[in-house]
Amino acid sequence: MRKCCKLVVMLLGMTFLFTACGKENGTDTQEVETSTQEKEEKDVQSLVEKNFDKNGITNFEEIDLSSYEEQAGISLKDYVSYHFYYESDGLMIEGYLSAPAEQIKEDNKNPCLIFNHGGNQDYGALDPVQTTYYSYVFDTICVASNYRGCGDSEGTDSFGGDDVDDVIRLVDICKNFDYVDSDKINMLGISRGGMMTYEALRAEKEIHKAVVVSGLADSFMEYEEREDMQSVYKELVGGTPDELPEEYEKRSATYWADEIDTPLLIFHTTGDEKVSCAQADKIVDKLKENEKECEYITFDSNEHAQLRNEDVEKIKEWFLQ
Repeated sequence: MRKCCKLVVMLLGMTFLFTACGKENGTDTQEVETSTQEKEEKDVQSLVEKNFDKNGITNFEEIDLSSYEEQAGISLKDYVSYHFYYESDGLMIEGYLSAPAEQIKEDNKNPCLIFNHGGNQDYGALDPVQTTYYSYVFDTICVASNYRGCGDSEGTDSFGGDDVDDVIRLVDICKNFDYVDSDKINMLGISRGGMMTYEALRAEKEIHKAVVVSGLADSFMEYEEREDMQSVYKELVGGTPDELPEEYEKRSATYWADEIDTPLLIFHTTGDEKVSCAQADKIVDKLKENEKECEYITFDSNEHAQLRNEDVEKIKEWFLQ
């Protein structure tokens, strides 16, 4: 039998409403032999670490998920999660990898999801189990990074400048994993991570499918709509839109939607107060004008970066198409 519990989980300002199901402990359930289980776990660890070495990644450690199991009330014994550092433009960037253990097999290629978080500098930095959360929700290998100047990464946050290279470098790493299908590397970005996703898609044409949730699509509009973000732009971008129009255009997918070829699924709540729905409307109009593959879903809510049960299922289907 399966026991289901409804969870409301908020991570990085993103709200998921979904039902998590776990197996009940039955007295007639046969226990897996400890020695066999330990061997399988070591095989998974060995393959993950072998592939880190293959990518020149030598600084890594496995994450203990037991404390998160207690917090979330779900079993994560069939998942593996790692904290690692990789090189991007001469900087050491902090990254995370999580996956269902059964998908870490050398002879079994699986889709992979690159997650791009929101926020700026240390606000919105990934926590040690965030990729495990997305791996669990979407049943996929998930890789993510704290862009330069964020978390424990070296460098300076440029809010959609050279830090986009940190995302593109992850694409190269994922392509080189033995257990990843290089033709099925997907991307998901929320809020500022939406901007990072758009920019990565502009530069990297081999992403299979992408999803943007409450994504920042026009930095000119964001600057005008949110006074509290103006100081962030001035500090991280280096000036105002009038002073640096080219830099703002670089961070505004609405100006170069014709250069995005990856199919996009875009979500935005109508009352989003952090990134206006008008930005999503504008990028969708531009994508459609240029005959790009795009699906757009909105619903009434004031929450920023919110997804409903049906949206999670839609995303899972989207990635597999």
